[in-house]
Amino acid sequence: CISPRVIWSRPAQVYRIVTSAFTHGGLMHIGFNMLNFVQTGPGLERAMGTLRYVHLIAVLVTVLGLLYLALACLALLLSEPRFFNECAVGFSGVLFALLSIDAYSAPPGASVHVFGYQVPAKWYPWSQLLICQLLIPNASILGHLV
Repeated sequence: CISPRVIWSRPAQVYRIVTSAFTHGGLMHIGFNMLNFVQTGPGLERAMGTLRYVHLIAVLVTVLGLLYLALACLALLLSEPRFFNECAVGFSGVLFALLSIDAYSAPPGASVHVFGYQVPAKWYPWSQLLICQLLIPNASILGHLV
């Protein structure tokens, strides 16, 4: 997991910035991530090309891991230690970024079906985040955003 407190106290564990994206908190977590990845991934890969797509994922994993650490440290400075002590896992931040890229590259007026409702494509990533937080209330909101 990526734990700012652990990385701060043991700098040799900086590898957690990357490896945490490839661990998950259970079958439901990996199942939701796989569903989103299968839905979004192939279209983006076709549009970008395989090498650029893999490069994008590698960059997102690294940058979002670093951003998570930075935001957790900022929260600690603002007297909110919860995020600094939290342990986040999963590919959800990368998926949120991929969903956002896909949504914002959709043609104007495009929409997506979410549980039988038409949602404007640009709001689709946010609807996924809301559904995830409603279904799994103890999920890390910060971990899903970054």
